[in-house]
Amino acid sequence: MDSLKLKKPIMINGSEVNEIKYDFDNMTAQDKINAGKAYKKTGNVISVEELDSDYHLYIFAEAVAKADSEIDQNEVITLLSARDAARAEKLVRNFFFFGSEDM
Repeated sequence: MDSLKLKKPIMINGSEVNEIKYDFDNMTAQDKINAGKAYKKTGNVISVEELDSDYHLYIFAEAVAKADSEIDQNEVITLLSARDAARAEKLVRNFFFFGSEDM
């Protein structure tokens, strides 16, 4: 399990958080499907999965929930600073889409 050190702390469950744990390795296909459904529910359409940075933020929120089920995924999506969100999106892109030698 890894963590993203936040440049700008956020409040989660009444506590200030300076880093947020995430777990890509234990995510399932269902977790990825859930991220897509949540993304589409907001009226968005996944254009090119590998390049859709907003969609990547939803996948990151799923990975955070995988690491700590007490964290509300919507809080992750709405409270992260733009800079921290961009860093989270990059983590997803590199892990799932561009970081695998199998692709």
